[in-house]
Amino acid sequence: MKRIILALTIFTTSLSSAQIFDGLDEILKASGKDANILFDAYTSPLGESFTYSLNTGWASSAKTHKKLGFDLTVGLTAPSVTDAAKSFNISSLNLTQLSSSSTTANTVFGPKGTTEFTYTIAGTSLSESFTLPGGLDDDLFMNSLPIPYVQAGLGLFFDTDLIVRYLPKIETQGAEIDLIGVGLKHNLMQYFGLLDKLPLNVSLLGSFTKLNVDYGLDGPGQKITGSINTFMLQALGSLDFPVISVVGGFGYGKGDVTFAMLGDYSSINPNIPKDPLKSEQSYTGTHAVIGLRANLLFLKLFANYTIQEFNTLNFGLSVSFR
Repeated sequence: MKRIILALTIFTTSLSSAQIFDGLDEILKASGKDANILFDAYTSPLGESFTYSLNTGWASSAKTHKKLGFDLTVGLTAPSVTDAAKSFNISSLNLTQLSSSSTTANTVFGPKGTTEFTYTIAGTSLSESFTLPGGLDDDLFMNSLPIPYVQAGLGLFFDTDLIVRYLPKIETQGAEIDLIGVGLKHNLMQYFGLLDKLPLNVSLLGSFTKLNVDYGLDGPGQKITGSINTFMLQALGSLDFPVISVVGGFGYGKGDVTFAMLGDYSSINPNIPKDPLKSEQSYTGTHAVIGLRANLLFLKLFANYTIQEFNTLNFGLSVSFR
């Protein structure tokens, strides 16, 4: 199964040689406050993309398994990056030490072009400059940074499925990522009497997911780490026929995101403390989802589309019993 996940990762990044945070430590030449503001502006769209990605694709049907029935799924979730997430307005950051001749700069998802910033060396009247790196825009797969995953569902009591989502540690765009998630899906048709004989299923689904990011920089002990914790609650309805299932629903999602630059960077700026930068963001929003699934005996092929801040395509295949 891990080989399939690695194959999906290689496929979606095979045309890219980009390194996701390459050269970002240059911002430490600025004051601590300005450096943290730039770090936040540059990395925050990545946390937003991860949030929307992790909260999608949890079900291709509202139907639950019979007791001890199960499924095993391999999928890919691909959130489309908005144009607004590819750059930021420099003047809106209220930087105190830095200046730039440019009005905008690229985020982690922006084009490759760098942006030059000028600063005054502490205790002198001398000015120097550094460049904020460009982003992954030219190397994105379908305008997205996709995340593959393995997911297993198990039928419990009371028409309820336990769902576990997993991604072993893999490398993408120079960063190591891994995730673990757990969800519960509860079928409500059991409360509607004879209606539960229809091919209609209605369920509630909730999930929690944690994703970790680790990116090594040039110096010993220097790295950027990320932690993304998400929660999702969703109402689903599906028409489940022998050959095809049609699913739709709506829900609410939340993500708490932390990125940090760790290590000793005194060689870049002697006034910068160890573990100098930290960015914390939260994202919330509603979403709507629609999808199709082909039911080929035990094999299921599915695709769904989630409408949200970063519209997300999710597709894959699963083997399902009972």
